[in-house]
Amino acid sequence: MNQEQIDWTLIRKQIDGCLTDEEQVRLERWVENDEGRRRFVEHACQYYTRELPVVDEKRISEAWQCFVRSRKEKRRKRIFSLCIWNAAAVVILIVGTWVWLSDFHKIPIESPSPMIALGNNSVRLVISDGTEIDLTSKEPGQTIIDKGVNVQLDKESLSYEENQLTKDTLYHMVEVPRGGEYHLILSDGSKVWLNAESRLIYPAAFGESERRVRLEGEAYFEVEPGKGRFVVETDDMNVRVLGTAFNVNAYKNEVATRTTLVHGKVEVLTAKDNLQKILVPGEQAIFDRECGRLDVKQVNTDLYTRWIKGQFVFRDSPLRDIMRTLARWYEMEYEFTDPELELLCFYGVISRFERVEGLLEQFEKTGKVHFEYRGNKVIVTK
Repeated sequence: MNQEQIDWTLIRKQIDGCLTDEEQVRLERWVENDEGRRRFVEHACQYYTRELPVVDEKRISEAWQCFVRSRKEKRRKRIFSLCIWNAAAVVILIVGTWVWLSDFHKIPIESPSPMIALGNNSVRLVISDGTEIDLTSKEPGQTIIDKGVNVQLDKESLSYEENQLTKDTLYHMVEVPRGGEYHLILSDGSKVWLNAESRLIYPAAFGESERRVRLEGEAYFEVEPGKGRFVVETDDMNVRVLGTAFNVNAYKNEVATRTTLVHGKVEVLTAKDNLQKILVPGEQAIFDRECGRLDVKQVNTDLYTRWIKGQFVFRDSPLRDIMRTLARWYEMEYEFTDPELELLCFYGVISRFERVEGLLEQFEKTGKVHFEYRGNKVIVTK
């Protein structure tokens, strides 16, 4: 291997975990004393391990050539900037002296655009009598009592005691705003992660009937088995399970409702036409609201559940879907200047607690799109 090339076979074997000792030495020698190369190989391995079933050597090669060109361009710009630095310093000195002597008014300097802020996490609990409780104002360790039902407030989560009532007569609601997320442990021991702009209505204590909850938005469920049927109800579909882990995305401003099964087994029924599908692990049921069709496809479940680990993952996603997802988490609005831009597809992974501008800057480097910031509004242009 020379200084600007890499043997893509080594990348493939690194991803598959089957490098020989000699090949490992060759790869380490190539990235030695070069942080850029080391990070490139590391990111390539992470990306293809998570996102793609087969390593696409052409895509890696193109990415590497882009990386090399970027480094050369940066070096060229540094040399050029050094050449003009002295001249620029002289010009600044002359202009500054002239402005001072002329007693001109100060030239206003445009301040940088404010950063897009994370949304607030003022999660709201509504108990049976309609009382609203701001959970973020409560200290961990407190107990909320509602007609004999004890609700324990932990750090960023609620947990209910089991078998306090015999009937599903007492209902609670947790509402998560834009930029928030919350974790619940229901009275049967089932665990629920609520995503931003989501609402869950559920019995404070499950009785002898089936365990039924209603969801608006998105949630990830780990259902406690052996306690009867568990039903997640949305506007478009009901998801019936006995004990499993799955994700339901039922935002009203999405074109479809999706149920993604991680493990176990679930039955999906549409609310209106009673269309039915049985899912096995790795499958996703998609109900298209426009045509009323229910389909099932194989998916990488990690793409649809990584949000509970604090990450956004986009895999060849249309920009309109990406912006809509980001707007649920950040205090931002957005506007497309051209409908064609909405259909542009991008790959990307970002922590939900990092600046959104960083991800959008990566999209800009493709040369296909540009983002302008006006306060908390993002204008998407060519």
